[in-house]
Amino acid sequence: MKIVFSFLAILAASAICSANAFGQTYMREYLPEGAKARIGKGNVYELAYAPDSTRLAVASTIGIWIYDARTGEDLKLLTEHTESVHSVAFSPDGKTLASGSSDQTVRLWDAHTGEPKTTLIGHTGYVRSVVFSPDGRTLASGGYDKTIRLWDTHTGEPKATLTGHTDRVYSVAFSPDGQTLASGGRDELIRIWDVRTGKPLRTFAGHAGYISTVVYAPDGRTLASYGMDGKTYVWDPKTGEFLKTLEWEAEDIVSNPRWVYSIAYSPDSTTLACGMHDGTVQLWDVRTGQPKSTLTRHPDADTTTDAALKTVNQRTRQVTSIVFSPSGDTLAGSSYDGTIRFWDIATGISRRVVVTGHTARFVRSVMYASHGRILACARVGSIELWEPHTGTLMKTINLDVNRWSCVAYSPDNVTFAYGDYNTVWLLDANIGEHNRTTLSGHTGRITSVDFSPDGSLLASSGSDKTIRLWNVVTGDLRNIFLGHTDKVQHVTFSSTGQTLASTSDDGTIRLWDIHTGDVIKILDGHAGGVGHVVFSPTGQTLASTNNDGTILIWDINIGEPIKTITPTSDRFSSIVYSPDGSTLASIVDRENIHLWRAHSGELLQTFTGHVGYISSIAYSPDGRTLTSGSSGGTVLFWEIAP
Repeated sequence: MKIVFSFLAILAASAICSANAFGQTYMREYLPEGAKARIGKGNVYELAYAPDSTRLAVASTIGIWIYDARTGEDLKLLTEHTESVHSVAFSPDGKTLASGSSDQTVRLWDAHTGEPKTTLIGHTGYVRSVVFSPDGRTLASGGYDKTIRLWDTHTGEPKATLTGHTDRVYSVAFSPDGQTLASGGRDELIRIWDVRTGKPLRTFAGHAGYISTVVYAPDGRTLASYGMDGKTYVWDPKTGEFLKTLEWEAEDIVSNPRWVYSIAYSPDSTTLACGMHDGTVQLWDVRTGQPKSTLTRHPDADTTTDAALKTVNQRTRQVTSIVFSPSGDTLAGSSYDGTIRFWDIATGISRRVVVTGHTARFVRSVMYASHGRILACARVGSIELWEPHTGTLMKTINLDVNRWSCVAYSPDNVTFAYGDYNTVWLLDANIGEHNRTTLSGHTGRITSVDFSPDGSLLASSGSDKTIRLWNVVTGDLRNIFLGHTDKVQHVTFSSTGQTLASTSDDGTIRLWDIHTGDVIKILDGHAGGVGHVVFSPTGQTLASTNNDGTILIWDINIGEPIKTITPTSDRFSSIVYSPDGSTLASIVDRENIHLWRAHSGELLQTFTGHVGYISSIAYSPDGRTLTSGSSGGTVLFWEIAP
């Protein structure tokens, strides 16, 4: 007999988790119009200190966060960019902030008010790195278009375009005298440029992987580079001479492998900091090339006692960006676990001030428990359980399979099913472990999974053109539904559980009898393959989407479309009925959410404001809230007008 755990049991199981560590994740500020709350602040790409060391700018997937560097308090969120922000830099006088984004623009901001000043347009690919010249008159930007561009910061006009890299430029850095510029990128080369003429001076080769970061020492005597070959090199920037590699003894590497994820020079040029995979920062003596000390997390920083969660934390502690304060007494570092920490250089101790709430992994799916008191947020590698009204993170469950393709939440509010290449895994949320049974049999990638309304059955579809019906308790295969002539995209149960609907690249929707496996009806009306499908709560109508840019509403009894909704945009990717069936929400062009009156097709509301594409939407069971997850790593809660 299947055991159904209560909400209290889930709370008890999750009480051991460090919910307090996520106090800043549920925000009611800096929200787009129509949104009432947000979970997550986006993934962190880069940190930059203001020249007076009082503020920290954070480039993230949803904008630029400005924090008080002493207290960790968020002061502003700058959101003019339409896509992720990869790089930020303060001007030497502290009056201007520059940012580079995936939207192919560079923006200049008033660093004190946060007001946008100028947009610099010219790159034809992501802008990955921005840096001011020492006198503040020039800004350099490097991008995916293989170019480096120099801009006049007073006029916003382009000064020069430096070409020579044969692949994406990931990092640019001015020399302290402003006469030269260093760059590194995907072509595995470091190039030194004459800023006045825009001509290349020399090229360094040595990394066996793309170069993530190049940085000049403040005294100009050395240049450090970090590459995806795991090596950190120190060079003489004037001659191109290779000086040293910063690495541990061979025995230590074998027993405890060390991977570097970020580098930064101290203001006095004597120390090079390396952000490590284990959440520590290694400080090196630049002159000798020997390690000086290791900065570790504060012992009180991890309050969880859950052994499994600690293991997950260990995997996600990589220090992805580090920066010394201009005063030299503090080092800030962001980690893949979503935190930003501050180390006291004199003592080597991590301060108790910790910025939390940033999210390193994009949201693949959002799903409500049937009672509405849990919101499940499925990310790459994990499922989070949230209390949606307070924004309390109750539990994080690690998934052994990172590249899962689909997920479903059982009506028992405990079990999750998710598919990878050809296997469906069942996960018990209470204990955070897989059930003993795995559902295997598909011969192609699994595209969709759905539980029956009573939770006893699970349907799965695949690129092998089949639909399989499973007994959830025993793991036995109940039936295989055959008939589609191309990849099956999506399956969903009716509210009674007696009928299953499926869509396919063959252009049809099929309705199946659960007991016999027979096709009840074939619905044919879309031009091309059919994507998403959903039953109305009454089960009398069915809504479907297609890349032809339409939603069709079908009468189940007659098997004909009774309403066509055609937006002004290109395509839908997901649809969902409200619990009372009166409205239908859809993701349009992966950027907007449209709310439609179900019976008439009238557009009621449009929600926009996610940075990054919208991956999933779900109504709360009471119908008052629409929730959306995005590639930016955040979840937004939208107010539904009565």
